[in-house]
Amino acid sequence: MVIEVRDTGIGMAAEDIPAALAPFEQLDNRFARKYQGTGLGLPLTKHLVELLGGRFSITSVLNRGTTVEIELDCLRRAA
Repeated sequence: MVIEVRDTGIGMAAEDIPAALAPFEQLDNRFARKYQGTGLGLPLTKHLVELLGGRFSITSVLNRGTTVEIELDCLRRAA
C-alpha cells in the first residue's frame, strides 16, 4: 500500500529536509514565526513507518510544496 500526501504550501529546500525530520526541530525557529507546531509530525510519522517495516520518503521544493510518500507491505505477516 502506498500513501502519498502532497501540499502546495511553503515547501522547503532539499538541504532543510534532514532538520525537518529531526524531533522538535523547527526550520523557522524565531519566536514570532509565522507557522506553529511542535516539530513532531514528520519525525513521528517516519519513525512509525520504519517500525512497521515500511518506507518513508519526502521531497519538497521551496515555495512550491511538499510530497510525503509512505509505502507499507500490507501482506507481511507478524511473526
